[in-house]
Amino acid sequence: MTGGRLLVCGGPERDAARLAAALARPDRSCAVFPPARLLIADPASLPAVVVIPLFDLPGPDPLAGLLAALSWRAVHAVFLADAAFVPAAGVRLLRGLDGPGLAAVLDILAERDAACGRADAHGAWKQAFLTGFTGMVAVCDSGRRLVYGNGPLGLRAGGAPGDRPCYAALHGRDEACPWCPADEVEAGRTVLMEIQSPLDGRYFAMSSAPLRLPGQAPLMLSLFADVTERNMAISRLKTLNRDLERRVAERTDTLTRQAAELAEANGRLLELDALKSGFLATVTHDLRTPLTSVMGFAKLTRREFSKEFMPFSEVSDTLRRKGARIADNLRIIENEGLRLTRLVNDFLDLSKIEAGRLDWNDRSVDPAEVVRMAVEAVGGEYEQNERLALVVDVAEPLPPLQLDPDRLVQVLVNLLTNAARHTHEGEVTLSARSLPGGRVELRVDDTGSGIEEKERERIFDKFYQARNGDTQTGERRGTGLGLAICKHIVERYGGGIRAEARSPRGTSFVVELPIAQGLSPGGPTGTGERPGIEAQPS
Repeated sequence: MTGGRLLVCGGPERDAARLAAALARPDRSCAVFPPARLLIADPASLPAVVVIPLFDLPGPDPLAGLLAALSWRAVHAVFLADAAFVPAAGVRLLRGLDGPGLAAVLDILAERDAACGRADAHGAWKQAFLTGFTGMVAVCDSGRRLVYGNGPLGLRAGGAPGDRPCYAALHGRDEACPWCPADEVEAGRTVLMEIQSPLDGRYFAMSSAPLRLPGQAPLMLSLFADVTERNMAISRLKTLNRDLERRVAERTDTLTRQAAELAEANGRLLELDALKSGFLATVTHDLRTPLTSVMGFAKLTRREFSKEFMPFSEVSDTLRRKGARIADNLRIIENEGLRLTRLVNDFLDLSKIEAGRLDWNDRSVDPAEVVRMAVEAVGGEYEQNERLALVVDVAEPLPPLQLDPDRLVQVLVNLLTNAARHTHEGEVTLSARSLPGGRVELRVDDTGSGIEEKERERIFDKFYQARNGDTQTGERRGTGLGLAICKHIVERYGGGIRAEARSPRGTSFVVELPIAQGLSPGGPTGTGERPGIEAQPS
């Protein structure tokens, strides 16, 4: 864009400097440039308006050379000349115009330049949109003939689409498309839709809006974006979703059927377990009577044999040896009867616990009293091994527990008996103490050979006995039910039981139980007195 080229001939103002001062504005700089200076001036140094006096110049007319020097310069040039000056082409002649009139002309030119700038900006936006939009652009008149089409539309139409029906250029149709939104667009609405072209079956997202240009009839602007690949991806996704839903439904039906089968199998297992528990309870209960008779008669026979017959064996070494062997055999019968009785009792207790038929006589209990009863119950077994000592450590008043004392005694007796069975020498320590959080800890520590880490959890399973560590080959083995019974009893009262390794050797069985709420330490009587407990001698 160039500025205005104005020639003022015979004007009232001949002083160029005064005229430049009159034309200057805060937003418009103005300066005088003689012709010789203008020809050598740096274009970047030129003001918005240059006043060039042409008075009394020798030689030929310089106007042509000055216009060439100002070519494509965005400045306004005001040439001052005498009334007789003959203007050259490319300059606007203003005869006799004074300073204010000339300023008004410059203002008009400035407004024109601003309008041209806005038009150029709009053209740049249009060009950027048309080149940046990868889809097709179509502008149609009311007769559905193309007024404008961009490059992608020309490629689809196979040539310049101008003055062709839009339905022919876009879709290869001989008549208007039934989905054409021309009527709605003419009513001033913008229409969004998705169409499938009959030309090649491709899908397009179509946006049509009214386009009104000054001095022209209303037009319709339509933008077409190819969404075929997107639709195909959506179609594939829907197919995959349907296939996934079908597979999920099939898998759900399979799982439902398997769950029903498992539930049925579990019901049968529960019935079998109930039958097993009932059978064991019946058998073990019925075994008690003959076992009691066997133990009683064995004990009576051994006592009478030792009292009535052994004195007569002194007459012969042979009789004395045979009598001693008979007495030992009777003692073995009695001991094995006791072991069998314990086995029967364990079976019966476990069956009752699992069947929910065991009696629980819960009351407030002093843990120290339970410890004393457990120590008394196992005292005889520890006295048989002179190399093993039982140490009891209850160093402080303990809060009461709400449970069946006989069951807690059963737990401690099982743990102490187990420790005595698997500790040949050293000591077994039974300790009791309070824990933070309202719990009491009962701990049985032994100095045996220990239990391997992989077996510490399994030893609480029914009938499981550790093969290494505390239970070595050749040692007296239990029923494999004692620790399982202990776990049932402890967990019934909301507690926990676990086995830990000791350093340098041995095992610790730890029982944690919640205390009874609302009762003070010192036992059910609340007196704070504890029964005296002494360490058992080795």
